[in-house]
Amino acid sequence: MPISDINDSKQLTFGYGDIEVGTGLMRPESRVGVVCFFNNTAPRPIGTKNTFKVPKVVSIEETPVRMIFEKSESVDVVIRALQDAKLKMLSGDVTAEVKR
Repeated sequence: MPISDINDSKQLTFGYGDIEVGTGLMRPESRVGVVCFFNNTAPRPIGTKNTFKVPKVVSIEETPVRMIFEKSESVDVVIRALQDAKLKMLSGDVTAEVKR
């Protein structure tokens, strides 16, 4: 399963097209960003994007994992961590970091 419970933790396993990633705001009037992760009912090509004519509102019960960002700088920290993880994967060097 792409999103799994391991003891008290959630683990997301990417690479098979079975996790949908959605972005938005916690509430339309807020400036609090959110990234939601859902289990796809069937795998799709990685990077496939859903588009909705009307913004989709989802409850916490519908989202197995949410990342909530109250400051845009926090988004930057996660982006840098993902860039470093990608570089480590591509280079095979566990000490590799993106130059900043």
